[in-house]
Amino acid sequence: MILFIAWIFVGNFILLNLFLAILLDAFLEEDEVELDEIEIAVIKAKKKAKKLEKKRKKEANMIMMDVNLIKKHKRVQGSLVNLGEENDHSMEELEDMDS
Repeated sequence: MILFIAWIFVGNFILLNLFLAILLDAFLEEDEVELDEIEIAVIKAKKKAKKLEKKRKKEANMIMMDVNLIKKHKRVQGSLVNLGEENDHSMEELEDMDS
């Protein structure tokens, strides 16, 4: 009789542990799936942030190129004005020499 009762207790204990192991495994798989979804959302957010940063850098480079172009254009205009003034002065000097 004692053996039979011990056998029932041990059998129930093993079956209960087996059931709990299966149940816990199912919950852990759900958590892993949720983590994967969260990780995917984080990865997508990072990609979007990288795209925006790349776009901002491209726009900043375009602005810098425009600023440099304007500066270069002003320098060229300034040198042309200087050349023109020098030519005017030299023409006046030539006219003075002629007279």
